[in-house]
Amino acid sequence: MREDAQHRATEFLKELYAAGDIDAGRFDTSVNRILGAGSEAELAEVVRSLPPPMALTAPDRRLAEPLEIHSGTGKLRLTGRWQVARQTHVSADLGSVTIDLTEAEFDDNVIDLHVYTGWGSITVIVPRGVAVQIMRHRGGIDSQLEPPVPGLPLIRLDMTTNVGRIRLRHPGTLPDRRRRLAIGRR
Repeated sequence: MREDAQHRATEFLKELYAAGDIDAGRFDTSVNRILGAGSEAELAEVVRSLPPPMALTAPDRRLAEPLEIHSGTGKLRLTGRWQVARQTHVSADLGSVTIDLTEAEFDDNVIDLHVYTGWGSITVIVPRGVAVQIMRHRGGIDSQLEPPVPGLPLIRLDMTTNVGRIRLRHPGTLPDRRRRLAIGRR
């Protein structure tokens, strides 16, 4: 097992403790379990026993069918509190798509997210620690994602933009263009 995986899990644990999501006793027990984990599978088991960084949908409210969200033209922005089904399809024929998952409620620990725009950009904002696996893409990708924490949810992405860019980032990180502008103002 890589040492950085234990480090990321420990940092996640510290964030839970600082936010008051776990008490000192659970923190101490979990630190010992993280440091004692002999494999990433064992480490993932410890992390799965902790509160997740996002809300999980109650079993009786989970969507049985794929969630389909379509916008013809213009900007499509999914932000704030919204439900992400196990299979979620988002499309905008002409225009940009922004999907912010930081406050979203996940139907499962594994989400298959399919995103399409014909003529525009796609931005996916992912909570820190959540794993992202790019299954398929068409279009250039700019990723600013940090490595995931073993055991946290997985988002499998299938993304297509015929003309445009795909951006993957965490909350609080500026897109490349705005970051360059902010640095230039100093």
